[in-house]
This record gives sequence, structure tokens and C-alpha cells, in this order.
Amino acid sequence: MWTRRSALTSALPIALWPTVNSQALSPEQARKFAAHKEAMQLYFADERVDDIVHRTGVPRRNLARMAKKCLLEAPDGRIFGFRALIPYIRTSCYQRHAQVQDKRQHQQGGQAGALGATLVRFPDLEDELVKCIKQDSKHKQIPENKLRAKDLHRLFIQCVKGKGVSESEWPFTTQYLGVRTIQKYMNRVLNDNFSRSVFSREGSAAKAHMNVGTGHASFLTFEEPYDAVEIDAYKLDAHFTVAFETPEGTETEVLLERLWLVAAVERASTAMLAYDMVYRSEVTADNILKVIRDALTKKWQPKALTLPLNYPPGGGLPSGIIPEAYGAVWNVLLFDGALAHLSSAVHDRARKELGCVISWGAPGHFERRPNVERTFRRIADDIFKRLPSTTGSNPYNGRAPDGEVKALRYKIRANEAGQMLDVYLAQHNATPCEGISFLTPLEYIRHFLNDQYAGFVLRTLPEISKQGANMFSVTEEVTVRGSIKDGRRPYIQLDRVHYTSPVLVELGNLIGEKMFVEIDEDDMRQVKAFLKNGAELGFLTAKGRWAESKHSRRTRKAINSLVSKRILIISEFDDPVRVYLSHLSVQNKQRSTSPIPRKQATDATRVAKEANLPLKIGATPTRQTNRVSDIPAISAVAPRRSLMDKDPPVLRLVKNRR
Repeated sequence: MWTRRSALTSALPIALWPTVNSQALSPEQARKFAAHKEAMQLYFADERVDDIVHRTGVPRRNLARMAKKCLLEAPDGRIFGFRALIPYIRTSCYQRHAQVQDKRQHQQGGQAGALGATLVRFPDLEDELVKCIKQDSKHKQIPENKLRAKDLHRLFIQCVKGKGVSESEWPFTTQYLGVRTIQKYMNRVLNDNFSRSVFSREGSAAKAHMNVGTGHASFLTFEEPYDAVEIDAYKLDAHFTVAFETPEGTETEVLLERLWLVAAVERASTAMLAYDMVYRSEVTADNILKVIRDALTKKWQPKALTLPLNYPPGGGLPSGIIPEAYGAVWNVLLFDGALAHLSSAVHDRARKELGCVISWGAPGHFERRPNVERTFRRIADDIFKRLPSTTGSNPYNGRAPDGEVKALRYKIRANEAGQMLDVYLAQHNATPCEGISFLTPLEYIRHFLNDQYAGFVLRTLPEISKQGANMFSVTEEVTVRGSIKDGRRPYIQLDRVHYTSPVLVELGNLIGEKMFVEIDEDDMRQVKAFLKNGAELGFLTAKGRWAESKHSRRTRKAINSLVSKRILIISEFDDPVRVYLSHLSVQNKQRSTSPIPRKQATDATRVAKEANLPLKIGATPTRQTNRVSDIPAISAVAPRRSLMDKDPPVLRLVKNRR
């Protein structure tokens, strides 16, 4: 039994009670609340009841009732305290005590609290409804992903019928059989169990947001520049074209596949360190390593702009604006769970070269990399979603009608989009940010570099490593081939191409021996050789025309694949990269909207950028028959029988000419 003495001994001290801001109340409510508050203060100070009634005017019979309300537990887990004294506030749910009377179907009113009375009448009914709403994996009653309110109402009707509720009782006396009441009840249960409702009913984005905004400090905090760098990829929300030169000397626009943007963003300052536009359908480990290498060894310089744009004064990427930031190394590298980031190439080479910690986030948890995700969203909103060829965030939100046609009509070229992106990122690094006390990202980095007493130490690469020639290179063991008996000079073979040098060709004693080669997979024209004991032998150059045009290892393997399938024929006088580029640039006359398929155009643009070659549309290839396997083969260039560019003259015609 509740007594005042027991309440005084067990109640929380009144100084710790939740308070109320009386300015939010009306004057009449504020006056009434002040009297009730003073009464409770005197009541729990063990003053005489008669004195409390005389000083506050609160009736004697209300004091105990008010004290009980103040000590009740509130939905937030604390007691109501002074909040229970707010005029007209409810400290408990409404409970109907009167019996629900019969009513006509369209009659209004008289049904308040009918659901609560039904749940009191059938106690097990509420448990069943709550289990269905929460959809707990252990107590799942219905194998549905996300139960709807109308489905819950149907189950409710089945339950009350099974319990013997007659047609003359609620909910059958209402027009919609209480569906709106069930909807409100379902929303109330979901709101009372916010976290569980999100994890059991909502998607990955909602679940990821649950990890932020909790009011607790983050486990990992990065407050100094280059403590951590976030790297992620974003698929550009627009269609782009590229200009191909036609055989007539004019230009034609060709659609590309949707491009990717890979970016490295510094965590503390939100500065963009490096980025790369990827001309592929998917991001690979090579693209991730290229962005890391650019952030460390590439000094940013403004691009030559063909658009009417201007770089902001003092804006740019840190490597080109702040001398100390050139070659700066970070401590932690934050990735997501994408396959390109999980590859052993990224993990092994990045850790070996940089000595940093790599932290992978769970797939779909973008909140671990807030800065790079926020930067991508701003880039999309400020640039790509404003283009007439935008694809929007999804097919039902922001997609421009006939975006591909508009990309061709307005010549929305990928290289010009790269210029806009470079200027925008330079502006981003020179724009004040509220999160860093309205400093620009560049000013934030300079502040730590200029403050000699802050104890900030910036790790940098050695000068020789800043050249970037051997960063993230691959070392492989190969066998020196050759034969003194047959007169074949020593060489090595790598990806079906022979490599040698003026030094190696004279070292017959190395034939059959193992050696190591250091491979730059972005430039396969030459490799660096080392003997088995680690001594440097020098650079080995690819034999034939493979040493002419710069190409990556991925391009080399693509060419070899086409050659092995008899799709591409390359003679000893042809540059394989040019032949491959011509193969990708073959005109397809069966397509009316684009002379070249989008995938071919994207690959051709990537190869042309690697080798610094122009893009030209070639004629439709001729088909030949392979005598060995009778497989139709495509010759990308006309077969030549000599070193002359033209076919030799026919002797019979020359002899008979008068």
C-alpha cells in the first residue's frame, strides 16, 4: 500500500526530478503548474499538509494523487517528476471502463477506447498482434518481409471472430471494421520500438543510419590531417559521349558506358586528395591503386580548359597547393566492402608501400566514410544531376527523358565533364566548411603544418619514392630463355611477349636461370630485371612493336585473348596497341543511333588515353578464313607483305606498259 512515508524514503531526491520550461505554457497553465510544483516540493520536504494547502491552494485530496503521478515511470525510462504536473498531461494510456454500446454502421462517436477494451477482454490477443508487428526472427508468426497494416487488420478480424466476437460488437459495427484503429495501433507499437522496427522492417540504408546520431562518441576519431583517408567509387549519374574522327575527316559523337569516379578524401579536413574517372563498366583494383598513387606521387596542376570555366584563386588539390602535402602519407585507409577494395593486390601492395592500417567497412555501411559519401552526393547534385543527360539517382527519381539522345545532341563529352569536375573539386577545397569552424580544407591542413607547437608530425615519402615509377609494382620470377646451339639470344617471356636488353643478349650463362622482374602494370613497354641474388641487371624492353605505344597489363591480356581466339590478326610490322584500338573503333553499320557499340567505345577511349593516341573510326573489317581451324577471323588492318606502306607493283603490268 502506498504511503507518504514510504514515498519519502524510496523516492528520488526532488532536486534530480525532470523539470519543465514554464515559458512554453499559457499564463493560466503556468500559474497552475507553479502552484502544483510548490505543493510537491513542500510535500516531499515533509511539511504539514495543512500548511501546504494554505500556501499553495491545492486541495488536500489531490496531493497524494499528484505525488503518485510524479513517481510513475515515463516512456524515456525516468520518472515523470515535475512533468506529471503539466496541466492536462496524460501519464497513462486511456482505458475504457464503460461497455461499448451498439451503434449503427455510419453513426459517429461512442467508440473511444474500443480496441483497448477488446485487448483487455482478450489478453492473449495483444501478444499475437505485437509479435506480428515486430516480426522477430525468433517469434515470427508470418513469413513476410514487411507486414502491412491491412494484413495485420485481416489477421485481427480472424482472431476476434475465432474468439466469439459477434457481428453486433466492435469492430463489426464500424464502416471499415476498425482498420484505421489497427493502423494507429501498429504505428504506435513500431514507434515505441524504434531500433527493433528499423532492423526488422527497413532496408540497408535505414539500418546504416541507425549507427549514427546515437549521442555517443565515435570509437575511432580522426582530428589531425592525414590521420585517415577515405576511398570509394561512385557511378556518374549521366550519359556521356566521346568524339571519334571519321574517315572523311569530320567528328562524330559516340555514347559511352556510364563512367565511374574513384576518389580519395582526407577525413579530418574533408579535402579531396586525388580522383580518377574510370572508363570501365566496373572498378578494378588497378583503379584503386592508381588513385592511391596519384594522391602520393602526382603533383596537381590545373588542366587546360576548353570550357568557359575558371579555377578559384588559391584553389586546387593539396599536392599542388601546399608544398608539404606533396608525398604526404596517411595512417589509416578506410575502404568499404567492394570487391575491388577487398582484393589482395590492394591490401598487400598498399600496406607494403605505405605502412598504413587498412580498415574495411561492412557492405552497405556508408556511414563509416561520411566525407567521401557526402562529397559524391554534392558532386552529383551540383554537376551531373543538372545535365540534360542525367540518369538521376534511380529510374523513378530525377532521370531525364531521352538522356542518351540528348547526350548525343548536345555533345556532352566525358573529357569536358572531367574539366568541370576538376574545377569543382578545386573549388571544394577552397570553400569554408562549417564542420571545421568555417575554415577551408586547405586552410585546415595549413593550420596544423604552420603550428610548430601543436606536435603535429606529417609522414612523407622519400624523394625517390615520390617519382612513383616503382610504387605498387609487381615482382615476378621468370626464366631466362635462349639457346647457344640454335643461336637464340637470351630473353625472358612475359604475357606472350619477349623482353631483352643489350646487356642480357650477351649473357649466355643466364640461360635456364631464374631472375626477378619488377613490373609496372600501367606501362608494359619495359620491366626492371634483377638477378637471383638481388643484383640489378637493368631494364628489359619488349621486342617488336610492343615497345612503341604505352599500354597496361590489362590491355595486353585483352589483346592476347583476341589473338588466341583468332579474332585479331597482328603481323610483325604492326603496333599491337594501334591494331587493338582500330579493332575497337570498327564502325558497326547495323546500329543507327551509334556507329560504335558503347562498350567498344568505352574500351577504345581507355586504350587511347593510355597510349595517347587519337580516336578514329575504322572501316568494317573483312573476314578471312583461318586455314588451320577454318574459324572466321577479323583482320583489323590490311595484311602487308613488305615494309612498304603500299603493295608492290605488278611486274607484268610494268613490263607491258608502253
